[in-house]
Amino acid sequence: MLPSIEELRKMRKNLGISQKELAKISGVSQSYIARVEKGTINPTYDKVRKIFEYLSRTGQKATRIDIVAGKIMTKSIVTCNPSDSIISALNTMRERGYSQLPVVTQDGKVIGAVTESDINDLLIKGSTIESLKHLLVRKVMGITPPQVDKSSPISMIYPLLKFSNAVLIMDGGELKGIITKADILKAVEEYA
Repeated sequence: MLPSIEELRKMRKNLGISQKELAKISGVSQSYIARVEKGTINPTYDKVRKIFEYLSRTGQKATRIDIVAGKIMTKSIVTCNPSDSIISALNTMRERGYSQLPVVTQDGKVIGAVTESDINDLLIKGSTIESLKHLLVRKVMGITPPQVDKSSPISMIYPLLKFSNAVLIMDGGELKGIITKADILKAVEEYA
């Protein structure tokens, strides 16, 4: 069963393939790919199958790359403490351009994560900015993101990112790095 046109477009974008490149490989024009993705034409089954097969092969090649987490992880990890205020965590996220922070105790144990979504949920439920100043991260934090060893291959990490915004990279129980979808895409581009 073939995926929807929307799924094909997402696959193409996630793999960083241009419409022009996909058109060339598929034997159609770039404008044809653009019209298919916009939904202004109804492509033939054969052409959709050809496009899907190419995207699938390319995606499998990307996930077969023998790269371990330790090579692609972001090593400079920004964390927060469970006793930090939510406003402090939010300011850190805003300053760094992050949407989440792992919550780490003084002895280095990861006990959860706080996300912009967690904070937005509080505001939607009626909390005021003033009340957030006195609310601690430990009261708002969510579950700990998935954790894998730094020797784990990309093929193991990618499926985890379908259900989590980040994967924490550990070495002997110690937090060493973090991997997001952006890190995976950079690795595919760099090592492909």
